Amino acid sequence: MSMSFKNIILNQFGLALIIMLVLTPAVFAQEEVTAAPTGGREAVWRIGFWEVLQQTFSDDDSHPFYQMTGTDRFRGGKGFFGPTFVDPGNSGLLPNVDYKNEDGHAGQDGTFTKLFSNIPLLNGLPTFSLEYIQPTDYVVGLGLSFAYTNIWLDDQKVRAATTGADPDYATPLLRMASHFYMFSASIHPFGVPKTDDLDIFIGLGLSMVESTLKSGIRDNPTISEYAATTQTQLSSSAGTLPFRRIGIASGGDSFGFMLEFLFLGNSEIIDNPFATNTIIDSTIYNSTYNDRGDALPSKVGMSGGITRVSWTYSF
Repeated sequence: MSMSFKNIILNQFGLALIIMLVLTPAVFAQEEVTAAPTGGREAVWRIGFWEVLQQTFSDDDSHPFYQMTGTDRFRGGKGFFGPTFVDPGNSGLLPNVDYKNEDGHAGQDGTFTKLFSNIPLLNGLPTFSLEYIQPTDYVVGLGLSFAYTNIWLDDQKVRAATTGADPDYATPLLRMASHFYMFSASIHPFGVPKTDDLDIFIGLGLSMVESTLKSGIRDNPTISEYAATTQTQLSSSAGTLPFRRIGIASGGDSFGFMLEFLFLGNSEIIDNPFATNTIIDSTIYNSTYNDRGDALPSKVGMSGGITRVSWTYSF
């Protein structure tokens, strides 16, 4: 993981911690006045909903589209950013699911994604998290969590910044939806959070990731004899991805908010369609799009992190 990526995460976590300490000054004062035994705390359920995600990558070479295509335009490219439920810029309730379905991916959905697509009206599972935090005989609390989220990457939106002419046909066509079904266990060093407590947690988890991908070559006038029209193909992948989790949560009587950082492992979980089928002659493809020059890998990963901010309800 690059130092710049670590610095970004540490700065975001430090800023969020300062904000929460300012917003909840009564937490530590209450603990000084009333030394309540931790053993008396009851278990807590916490639901997270209406989230906003920001996806980043470990380094410039870690973007999955750069790994797939070798095209420099994706080197240092952007990850997903935005809400995954009720996006003001989208008329649907599940924006990433809507983008995927409108792009024709539904027939390639993985097992869980296909199952949840049968939910009436929504045609998909709303993003959420559910965590159970229980006390122990010691100060710390232990948590078990399940969370579901998704991302949507469009080559026209994730390309790295550049100057000068940048025609669409200069890069391969790529649009990918990924669905994360995440199980994790966490330690809460200050015990089970009570009303108005500041909860800090760290943990480890494993995610099932189901991805669908539309890939292809756009109509390219520079190689018109090979790419006179836009040509696309659909594919799907599934795999398990380990991750680390660290975050803070705060709330009132019932509602609150949570900020967490998910550090994704380097598992290669996405099949690369360009490794087996570049659509056009591979020699022409490599000279036109593969700036890296190396052979394209058969599988790629998405190592880096996901910052997740969500509202919570505890009971």
